Amino acid sequence: MKQNIREVIIVEGKTDTVKLKSLFNVDTIETNGSHLKKQTISLIQQAALHRGVILFLDPDGVGEAIRRKLENSLVEFKQAFIRKTDVVKGRKIGVAEANDLAIVNALKSAITFTKLAQSIDWNDYLFFDMNAMKRKIVTDYFKISESNNKQLFKRLNMMGITPKMLKEVFISCKDRQYGIRNS
Repeated sequence: MKQNIREVIIVEGKTDTVKLKSLFNVDTIETNGSHLKKQTISLIQQAALHRGVILFLDPDGVGEAIRRKLENSLVEFKQAFIRKTDVVKGRKIGVAEANDLAIVNALKSAITFTKLAQSIDWNDYLFFDMNAMKRKIVTDYFKISESNNKQLFKRLNMMGITPKMLKEVFISCKDRQYGIRNS
């Protein structure tokens, strides 16, 4: 028996919808590419107010561009992420091509994002000297897509991650080569 998902899942296209409907009882809204129409954004905003939404977009440049546009249009929402390694080899990199277990796990661990308060300021973020390796540790730990510094800072705030929580991520790493300063 398929699990019901209350929130509306935002995907890029029809093949993503077909894949999700094969695994869950779910409603989706398709963005149909990165050129989001005003009507589509409005529909997503209404769904977010009434049922909640989960952004579940491809782990590629187009998916990230759509994600950024929608993050700026929504106050509270969830995000689910798959990694490029979750995709069946030799095919397009997308939700529809991901293995079933990766999709189920991504939706199970969807993270709530909100733009109401800042939990970490830029100086606190800079304290951690986030190079590519450290950003990968953080994105893997919180199960979010890999990000540049600006995008990671924004997502950490939307998730309510504090400097203390970020420090605990690095402390929990067995390999201490990351050069985290004590505070």
